[in-house]
Amino acid sequence: MTTSATIPVTVTPEAAARIAHLGFQAEVDRMIDYARHNLPEVERIEVILYDRFDLGSEPGLSVGIYSRHPFDPDERFTRALDQWFVRAFPSEVLEHVIMDYHPGEAHAG
Repeated sequence: MTTSATIPVTVTPEAAARIAHLGFQAEVDRMIDYARHNLPEVERIEVILYDRFDLGSEPGLSVGIYSRHPFDPDERFTRALDQWFVRAFPSEVLEHVIMDYHPGEAHAG
């Protein structure tokens, strides 16, 4: 798995302001650290705001993890990511933040 601290992380100014407003810097840092150390071939991480139409006007935060590793439905690390995420953070965080894993293109054999 990737353990490099040199994976670029981009946080939009709007996302940074929302993180500060919610007081979630430590939580977002922990999510980024998990992605760096537990997901394969991560090439970049982007933290952005997204519209949550179901919860009114407050935007949510998305930690997008982009990987070169091709999608394989038999691999378990995405399931482990989901399980870790819901176990690692209280509902107050889960209400505002999602982690999105984006695998690379599948390669025809």
